[in-house]
Amino acid sequence: MSNALIDDGLRAGPASFPVPCDSPVFILTASRSGSTLLRVILDSHPRLACPPETGITSACMQLAMTCDALGNAASAMPDGDSPELPPVIRTVVRAAVDRVYGHYLAQRGKQRWCDKSLDSYMHAELMAQVYPDAKFICLFRHCMDVIASGVEACPWGLQRYGFDPFAAQYPGNSVAAVGSYWLACTRASLSFSDGHPGSCHRVRYEDLVTAPEETVAAILAFLGERQVPGITRECFDTPHEVNGPADEKLWFTSTVTAGSMGRGTIVPASALPKPVRAAVNQVLDQLGYRSVDDRWNDAAVGTDPRLSPAFTPSSRPVSDSLPERGEVQAAAALITARLRSQPGHKLREIACYWPELAGKAVEIVVDDAGRGRAELRQTFPPASAHDAADFPSGAEADGGAVAARITASPATWQSLLAGSTNVVTELSAGRIRCASSSGDHGHAGCIQGHHPTDAIRAVAALLGISKIPVVGSLTATATRASGR
Repeated sequence: MSNALIDDGLRAGPASFPVPCDSPVFILTASRSGSTLLRVILDSHPRLACPPETGITSACMQLAMTCDALGNAASAMPDGDSPELPPVIRTVVRAAVDRVYGHYLAQRGKQRWCDKSLDSYMHAELMAQVYPDAKFICLFRHCMDVIASGVEACPWGLQRYGFDPFAAQYPGNSVAAVGSYWLACTRASLSFSDGHPGSCHRVRYEDLVTAPEETVAAILAFLGERQVPGITRECFDTPHEVNGPADEKLWFTSTVTAGSMGRGTIVPASALPKPVRAAVNQVLDQLGYRSVDDRWNDAAVGTDPRLSPAFTPSSRPVSDSLPERGEVQAAAALITARLRSQPGHKLREIACYWPELAGKAVEIVVDDAGRGRAELRQTFPPASAHDAADFPSGAEADGGAVAARITASPATWQSLLAGSTNVVTELSAGRIRCASSSGDHGHAGCIQGHHPTDAIRAVAALLGISKIPVVGSLTATATRASGR
């Protein structure tokens, strides 16, 4: 490809071009390591915009390869023999990215974009050449916790999240597959970090969830951005784009919690092949984590996998107190109290977000496996209603066809209300069941991939389990409902 053609291409386009970002931020991480949480925190900063996974680094690699092929310069691509990308290709790739993200930043009213695509660790060297002033946050989590989370997210077979090639390598052994995936991701990130110490900042998931404010303050200092005290709390009340790959659990979370830390003690250490375990332990040692030895499974669930914390852990959220009464009645009382605490207009807002529920009811069932049962009903205002101020917001509202019935045990409801577990986790494990009025039943109560139904999303919003507003949902559903 000639320089003249490239220059012509760069001169093309609108006269008013958004100001490009010279120092984007890339999160290098393995999946199931807290990147969605980190993304919404960064996205809550006044200057930073962090969308869902875009795959931008893979697109840059593909574009660079296309330029290389068209220019018939086989030695141009960065590899072991020729690590430097020719300036002409760097210019083409950067111009394309600047144009796309420039418009995105202009729409968001922000100045700096961030990327959390899960495959970015594979293309970090390329992005460092395209953006010499880029910053990289290397996010890590203990291998066994990643395995536990990966298996939980893919209960019927390791798919998505980058697991597929490793599952093919270790058929029938999910522990070895996810462990090998973690090893590949983590080694690549550590190697890049070692080679670019001034551009990289290492963060452990465990530090993020036990000392969120301190950990994020260190990240912002590294990025050269101003501090925003309280950002790890405010991020759950800040609107974020939701369309795109992400950990669904976060949209049903209202606070940073360490409840998922240390669950890897249930993962059988013996399932890691000896060579893999030895390599994993070597990397764990580099990151300040406990090794996976023959006594790994003797530890209680929730045991801190770190050898030492980076900061003094912040206090964990205080759970709602339960009255001293039967478990079913206690859970039902908590649910009723949460529903009554919501203002009347909240019901109208939910009916607008999910018009399929307008004028209908959702039953919330507390079922203690035959030892007791409580059935609560919440009815949503009809679409024709213009004022929901007088519409009852308690659990005793009557009328309306039942759109869905959501059932869980007292312990599950209490854990959800206390914030110590998550809707998506309980759906995947089958501890929440949902039956719709159409007769559809399922242990997950959701469509493919454990995506919660509108009824579950609505109930979660009413109970305060889900707080993050979804950008554009109100407008989109209102438009769809009106037929425009």
